[in-house]
Amino acid sequence: MKIYRILCLVAALGIAQLAQAKLPFPNDVFGRIEATLDFCAQANPEAAQKYQEGKKQIARDVPEQEVAEARATTEYKDAYESISAQLGEAPRDQAVEACKAAVEDK
Repeated sequence: MKIYRILCLVAALGIAQLAQAKLPFPNDVFGRIEATLDFCAQANPEAAQKYQEGKKQIARDVPEQEVAEARATTEYKDAYESISAQLGEAPRDQAVEACKAAVEDK
C-alpha cells in the first residue's frame, strides 16, 4: 500500500499549507498535488473530471498568471516529475484503488 501512503502524504502536505500567501502552498507541494491528481485522472479515467475539478479548486483564488509562474519553477517541475515517477512504479490495481478511495472520501 505504498501508493496509498504517497497519496495521503501529498494530501496532508497540501492541506497543511493552505494558510499561506496567494498560492496556498509552496511550488514543490503544488507540483506534487497536481502530479498526483493528473496521475489519478489517468489511472481512474471514469473520475477524471473530479480530479480536474480538484486541480481547479486548489488554485481557485489565485490569478492564472501566478499559477503559470508557479508551474514554470524548477521546484514545481522537479516535484511533479518525482511524484509522477514514484506513482508510475506502483502496481496499477493499487493505484486505481487509492485514487478511487481519494475521490470517494470527498
